Amino acid sequence: FFISEKHLHIEHLIMAPKEAAVLKQLSDDTHSSESLYQKLGGVPAVKAVIEEFYGRILADEKLAFFFEDVKMANLKLHQLEFMKIAFTEIPEGLDVAGLMLDKHRRLFVEKGLNETHFDLVAGHFVGSCQCLKVPQNLIDEAVGVIGPLRPVFEEGGKLAKRTTEEAKELKAEEEKAEDKTIDHEKDKKDSATLLAKIGGVPALKAAVSEFYDRILADESLAPFFEGTNMTTIKMHQLKFMEIAFTGIPEGLDVAGMMHDKHARLFDEGLNASHFDSVAGHFVATLEHLKVPQEHIDAAVAIVGPLRPVFEQGAIDAAAKK
Repeated sequence: FFISEKHLHIEHLIMAPKEAAVLKQLSDDTHSSESLYQKLGGVPAVKAVIEEFYGRILADEKLAFFFEDVKMANLKLHQLEFMKIAFTEIPEGLDVAGLMLDKHRRLFVEKGLNETHFDLVAGHFVGSCQCLKVPQNLIDEAVGVIGPLRPVFEEGGKLAKRTTEEAKELKAEEEKAEDKTIDHEKDKKDSATLLAKIGGVPALKAAVSEFYDRILADESLAPFFEGTNMTTIKMHQLKFMEIAFTGIPEGLDVAGMMHDKHARLFDEGLNASHFDSVAGHFVATLEHLKVPQEHIDAAVAIVGPLRPVFEQGAIDAAAKK
């Protein structure tokens, strides 16, 4: 129901451009007078429903904020195309629910989108159809198409809750670590740990922030972070670097852990060349922040040995194909 230019451009209930293009072609090829789309009256009737539908949504204070700064004219065109596809024929085997959950991850996590919003939108859709005198049997048929998507929003709400709780826990750990580092530097300024030498947690936070800005500006790396909560990623990275630059516990299989954590990304094409690009951004970040070269070299000596993990990860992914 919620569609925008950003994600298919769908801000809420839709699919990625590639899938949308496939569906559009199939819709054009299989469109028949027996489709729900035609029963509803085709383009003129569905356009009227969409106009009424968005008028109701934007008047609903519980939903309107999802559409701030959205170009409504474009959004309505995307919604029209989606309804044509959904009410004609969705290809068998297409995981629409999975696509929706993935594409709406940011809205679930950052704006609190959940099943209560789905219910409100569904209610406005039914109300719009009834207002325009759409026969009840056709309304029921349309609801039968979109209704099964409600669990996606239930799962999205749970995802947001888990992510928020995790972020709070990580934030608390980060603050404890920062306090500990500050105390450590007061008591022992000549500490031998690399973390202390580069300025402790405050300096590391600044490095992590710039580091990811550079990564997200790199078109060869940015796609790996689509749909990712960057706040959580940065906190995870901060924690990892804090451990790595203080002292990795003996017996901890960092290489194995890295391989497992990046398994999905290896399947998506992640390899040693990406590791090299990331390492380059890491070094450039430290240089920009005026970290002494000897400390940069020490940091590279810690993370550099992980490169074979990315070489092997790419080999393992290729072997599965």
